[in-house]
Amino acid sequence: MSLKFVREFIAQPQMVGALWPSSPRLARAMCDAVPLDVARHVLEIGPGTGVFTREILARLSRDARLLAVEKNEALAIEVGRTCLRAEVVAGCATELVNCLRRKNFPAPEVVVSGLPWAAFGGELQQLILDQVVAIGGETSVFVTFAYFGPHWLPKGRAFRARLEATFHKVERLPVVVRNLPPAFVYRASGKRCAFQADAVRVC
Repeated sequence: MSLKFVREFIAQPQMVGALWPSSPRLARAMCDAVPLDVARHVLEIGPGTGVFTREILARLSRDARLLAVEKNEALAIEVGRTCLRAEVVAGCATELVNCLRRKNFPAPEVVVSGLPWAAFGGELQQLILDQVVAIGGETSVFVTFAYFGPHWLPKGRAFRARLEATFHKVERLPVVVRNLPPAFVYRASGKRCAFQADAVRVC
């Protein structure tokens, strides 16, 4: 799976966003930050190779649903093949509202993101965060990660500012050193405002 990830990065670096997939340690840190044991509906955006997907499924109850939205079609097919309990959709994170409607998927209690935020421009960051807010419930928890070091660069700082403008509570959890490169988890909750759920975004 790692070689496939590298090939997709070489072919589409902005879409994949990292040369090497996230580590199981980062996956555990992400999943430790959210109440997966009691969640009934979980949304994952940008599953990549499925390292977060597999950790999520290991913690969900058997009757819970996991919907994974992956823009890269080759990776979406691979995750669907290896993570049979997940409902995998090849789609864009700027169209989450439409993705959930098509799958008849209720508002998720947990949203897990593996997206490379620092590789995105400000407008794209905001479009995706707007969609996350639009599909989430009042008590939904959003969790994502950032690479330690690049988080101080303009795009990384802008993303933190957008998180804080979107959610009432944003927490930065400890750095996972044994990830390539080292990374840390953001946990956000309490959306500040409602966005127009009927908005259709185009990547």
